[in-house]
Amino acid sequence: MRHTAPLALSAAVLTAGLLGPLLAPADPLASASPAALRLLPPGSRVPALVGSDGALLPLDARGPGSAWRLDGDEIIARLRGGAERRVPLAALARDAAGAPRLTTLRFPLGTDGFGRDLLSRIAAGARVSLAIGLAGILGAALLALAIGLAAGLAGGLVDALLSRAGDAVLSFPRIVLVMVLAAWLAPSAGVLAALLALTGWPALARLVRADARVAARSGLLAAARAAGAGPLRRALVHALPAVLPTLIVAAALRAGSYLLVEASLSFLGFGVPPPHPSWGNIIADGREVLLEAWWVSTLPGLALAAAVLAANYLGDRARAALEPTVRATSPPPR
Repeated sequence: MRHTAPLALSAAVLTAGLLGPLLAPADPLASASPAALRLLPPGSRVPALVGSDGALLPLDARGPGSAWRLDGDEIIARLRGGAERRVPLAALARDAAGAPRLTTLRFPLGTDGFGRDLLSRIAAGARVSLAIGLAGILGAALLALAIGLAAGLAGGLVDALLSRAGDAVLSFPRIVLVMVLAAWLAPSAGVLAALLALTGWPALARLVRADARVAARSGLLAAARAAGAGPLRRALVHALPAVLPTLIVAAALRAGSYLLVEASLSFLGFGVPPPHPSWGNIIADGREVLLEAWWVSTLPGLALAAAVLAANYLGDRARAALEPTVRATSPPPR
């Protein structure tokens, strides 16, 4: 029972990541009327006239009956904010009785400063943020596996060069390094995922190298070498099973931090370029109106926090599942 809530949270986050755009009830990139729908609080409902071309004209929220009146062959619509607009009847869709067709715009989580539905943007941003974070940690793990195995099994000059390369990457503040590279390469989701991988492999590679060094001194690899197995076969067949559990656990435990790095970079303007949503740039959209419209930054921030908690929980479960294997393949204490 104690795992029910974390599992439900993890399932919700993964569902949002896989089906984010399908779960969005409205267009996350556009608004029917940016000025009329700006910064609506959660739970807002706005009546709207439906145009013959499908366009929507949001009305004053006091109710459809008082929001418009007929004047000859035109409709005088009172818009949000009190302004009035004349709209030809020919430009409006009609219901079965011939009256102008009305609909209701619903905003369960409110709208942002451009009148866009916040629920749709958070749902669409879930796939972007989770894809970047998971692609980043997967790329970092693959690089760490290749470099750590090469350093640990080859030893000597190869080990020294690869280890110093990792130390060089770690010597730079990661956020600053990714910001500089993203500004140079032009920010995008693919570029950001690649940069997260290229700057995140050294810490994982150190763990892989340590286990690979233990495997290199074992009798199994010596027997494989004596039997004529080449370096690649020794690495993939004999050393890989020894280092993989540690790498999986370490990568799973770091997945949450990759989500935070992606959100930080998007918040600072070096991640996913607007108007495409990611949790980081949605939070950034609300920083100037935080006191006026708390929901614009708070709700995507809660979504990000839930994703990080889910990632940490799954990492802990991976560690619990693989702990005997990790302990069996780890170097003995000195």
